[in-house]
This record gives sequence, C-alpha cells and structure tokens, in this order.
Amino acid sequence: MISCGEFAKQKSDRLKHADLSRKGSVDEALHDVVNLINSMPMYFTTSSCSGRTIVVQNQNAENKIQKNGCKWLHVTHDKVQVVDIENAVEDLTGEAVFKFEPMVMHVQCQSLEDARRMHQAAVAAGFRNSGITVGTKGKIITAIRSTHSLEAPLSSEGKILVSNDYLKYLTASANRKLEENFARIHRFHELVKLFPEDQPGTQLNTKSRKKKRNSAKTERLAKTDQSAKTEQSESHPDVVISKTNSADNTTLDLDFSLSLFDQS
Repeated sequence: MISCGEFAKQKSDRLKHADLSRKGSVDEALHDVVNLINSMPMYFTTSSCSGRTIVVQNQNAENKIQKNGCKWLHVTHDKVQVVDIENAVEDLTGEAVFKFEPMVMHVQCQSLEDARRMHQAAVAAGFRNSGITVGTKGKIITAIRSTHSLEAPLSSEGKILVSNDYLKYLTASANRKLEENFARIHRFHELVKLFPEDQPGTQLNTKSRKKKRNSAKTERLAKTDQSAKTEQSESHPDVVISKTNSADNTTLDLDFSLSLFDQS
C-alpha cells in the first residue's frame, strides 16, 4: 500500500492536470460528486465521463470499433435528437455504430478499506459492474461503471442499414438510459455524502478509532463489574464487597455480617 505522504503527493500532482478522459475535463453532470470525492483526503478522481451517446465510424482495416481506429461522427452528454443522428450518417463511406455509454469514473484510493467503501456506494447506486484493482506498486483504483449501455450498427460499406423509425427508437432508448444514468449518479452522490468524517486510511484516524475502541472496552468492563456487584448483593444482602485496585493486583475484601453465621 502507498504511504500517506506518497498518496498525498500523487493526489496533488494529479489534480494539477486535466482529467485523463478523452474530453480532458470533468462533465457538468459530475462536477459536484467529483469535487466532493476530491475534497476527501483518502480519494481523488483520475478520469470520468458522465455518460454519452455517440456515433462512430470505423476506420481500421479489421472493422473493429476502437478509440484509436474510429472517427467520432457525433457525441453528446445530453439527450440526443434524431436529426443529429441523420446528419451524422449523411455522407458515410464505411461502417458506423450508434452507442450509448453510461457513466464511468476512476477513483484512486489510499487504502483497500477506502476502496471497499467507495465500491459499496457505487454498487448500491446501481453501478454494479464496478471493481477494485491493485497495481504492482500499490496503487488502488476503484472503477465505477455499469453495463447499462446500448450499441447498434447503422451502416455497412457506406450504406444505411436501418430505417428512420428505427433511428427514432434508438434515440428514445438512449435518452431513457441517459435519464436512468443520471438518477444513478444522483444516488451515488448522495451515498458519498454519507461517508463518515472519521474515514479510514490516515494515521490520525487510526489513532482515533483505537481510542474509541479502548473507551468502549472500558465502558463494557465497568458495566460488567457493576452487574456482578448487583447480582452478588441480591444473592447475599449481608455481604459487603469492596474493591481495591493497585498497579500490581486487585483484591476483594468480604465483610460478612455475623447474622450469616447466627444459628439461633
């Protein structure tokens, strides 16, 4: 695991630069939750996308839709209109694919416990494909994502394969998925707000938790001792128990009333 000091340095260096996503900046729909996460000492975001609808044209020889082998014909992080898709595929010369991609975010975490908490919030919010990875140098990343996506081919060799009605169906489906995606982002934001101030991951908080555990243990012992005294008193009302503590030992002095031995 990376030390507290090294993690703080990595966080400072990362937040000085642009988001690592293709866009290079944080989408408006994620501003609040990203700022909240980055305000916590044990987390920082490395890349994010709030969700988008895109039309991409394949440009590689193997006809695979890949980031490095495709041309983006249209992209929006808001609701898409049919006319936007029609315009995007108007002069196609190859294969085009319509895609909706849900929110994705990568959060570097100081400890595995921090990563576990972030992962639980993500899954509870609906991002059930989230996961945790640990690098060879101890870097811990929580990837927040879901399978709430959509993909459909639109053309082949420059020829449109679908009708206008189907384009309307695709755009309506993508917009519904976008609304659900935003609802999940909102739920995730609300769950992150509930993270306790006494977060795990720092030496200060570790000491604080240890102090609380010791205090709770002392309280439990005191209650147990008081319960024992009460039980003894009820069983033998004429027995007085006094407890003396010293650095080395604990002694119990029993003062029995003579009435206990009175046979008359």
